[in-house]
Amino acid sequence: EIYGKPSSEENAIQTLQLLSSGKVSHEVYSGVKLILKTPTQTKDASFYERTVVEFAPLDLQTIEAYVATKEPMDKAGGYGIQAMGGSLIQGIQGDYFNVMGFPLHRFCVHLVELLKS
Repeated sequence: EIYGKPSSEENAIQTLQLLSSGKVSHEVYSGVKLILKTPTQTKDASFYERTVVEFAPLDLQTIEAYVATKEPMDKAGGYGIQAMGGSLIQGIQGDYFNVMGFPLHRFCVHLVELLKS
């Protein structure tokens, strides 16, 4: 399932209840395409990054308090790992920056490879 930005506070609460229930696996994917165009050639590279996010078990009071901050309302999945939402996360497997929205390390690795080739 794809978790976009919550459509309402109720939707944010439902999403966070599901993500923290332990009943679903939560994975964040980002796809990136790099294109380097020079006067003589065009080179490209593409990749995707996958990060597994493990929520802590959360009670309704904690979820409602977090949603009341309004932080989740403009975040895909209803949380921002880089701010208060990070306190809801028990752990991740993979790239932290991918969860924030951009797989910085892999981007840099592929960019350097593209520039060297």
